[in-house]
Amino acid sequence: MKKRFIKISLLVFGIFLCTACNGTITRDIRHAGFSVSSDFVCDNFYPKDKEDVTYERIRYFTSNHIITDTGKIYEISLGQVYANNKNCKEADTSLVVKAIFDDKIIKASDNKYYYLIPDNNVVSYSQITTADNSYAIYDMLLRDDDVVKVVTADGSNGTYYVLKSDGNIYSKVISSENRNEGPRLVSTQIVFDKYSYDGTNIIDFDYAGNSLSTFIRTENKVYRMRITNREECSKYADIECQYSMKEDPIFEQYKDKIISYNGSLLITNYKRTFQVAY
Repeated sequence: MKKRFIKISLLVFGIFLCTACNGTITRDIRHAGFSVSSDFVCDNFYPKDKEDVTYERIRYFTSNHIITDTGKIYEISLGQVYANNKNCKEADTSLVVKAIFDDKIIKASDNKYYYLIPDNNVVSYSQITTADNSYAIYDMLLRDDDVVKVVTADGSNGTYYVLKSDGNIYSKVISSENRNEGPRLVSTQIVFDKYSYDGTNIIDFDYAGNSLSTFIRTENKVYRMRITNREECSKYADIECQYSMKEDPIFEQYKDKIISYNGSLLITNYKRTFQVAY
């Protein structure tokens, strides 16, 4: 009876310490510019303990999907659980993702292109054919084996940002003026050089101009767009907010606790999510 009491006491004490620790992390993340959001229940992405290495790592985290390091696709629902009582479920497809375009289009391991989400009369995970008016652009931007991710930077000017496996992000400008000849690559140049950050490869990013959702993630750190005059621009109507890309040390401080970040939402390993606030 005494041994059992000791075990229960140690368990309760451990739970108390864990809860207190998570409370400290929550406070620090809030102070870093995030607001507490909902819980994210999906056991596939959480280690069972410190020794667990079997859980799945998140590579891309969109508003509708999670794509793992191995290219596996999960559908997610942040506001409501599925019938499995989780916020995620495996997608009904055998596609393995190699590259992603605007969180809507994917290049699969068969080097063909597929819709990630429904678009007009097409369904998720169906193949994109040349009948799609944008097929030529998808092919131009995704066909190379070293392309990892593509984001439309300025659709009106045909500017796209392309993350490659060398760890740099390139700006590609495509002209579609002559419809008879199809799109034409006008220029390519590095727009985000990994050596301008911490020197390690850039592994993920999103770009929305001067917006809090713009971020760059390297192998070691996260840089995100911050408002440099937040107090003034939030107070006065005639003062425009100024933005600058800055390292956010919270990601390095809690690198073992933060399992994913997509520029808008952050997920911790204790299942709490946080929304970017400033």
